[in-house]
Amino acid sequence: MLHIHQIRNATIIIETEKEVILVDPMLGNQGIMPPFTLFRHKARKKPTVPLPNNTYSLLKKVTHCLITHQHPDHIDNAAVKFLIKNNIPVTCSIKDEKAFKKRGLNIVQSLKYWEKQAFLGGEIEGIPAKHGYGFVAKLMGNVLGFHIKLPNQKSIYLSSDTVYTDAVHKVLKNTNLKLVY
Repeated sequence: MLHIHQIRNATIIIETEKEVILVDPMLGNQGIMPPFTLFRHKARKKPTVPLPNNTYSLLKKVTHCLITHQHPDHIDNAAVKFLIKNNIPVTCSIKDEKAFKKRGLNIVQSLKYWEKQAFLGGEIEGIPAKHGYGFVAKLMGNVLGFHIKLPNQKSIYLSSDTVYTDAVHKVLKNTNLKLVY
């Protein structure tokens, strides 16, 4: 059994027989944050949509959290409060570990690019991700995708915010997985 619930933007919940994994939680009310862009299209406050009706019942079951990077559309203040209040174990990039600990998150695991570690009875691997090309990529900072292999489940690749890179190609070419986003 593997169920993937799209909550909003990058926020998903992966539900297996034993675990419920929250990914990149953006849990604040609709329109609580300023727009992320002003030039490409009409600016809209974020998040642009409300949480789905089933979100709170799913959040009650969360056993773990994965965070791909520090942008507010991947971890907002409401999510930080939720994770702290419920002492949810978090996995993130080694490059973000210190900042997330400073915010009070329960970081139990941090990964480097291409590093494999044990994860919930299976394995997780940090996959390089690039948030654009050239100057934009440097400006946007660190991003980490995850390749997850859980017992008796299909492999999952969480690409995060990335352009198509050699790393993305490698994961897609060399694995039998279910592409999430």
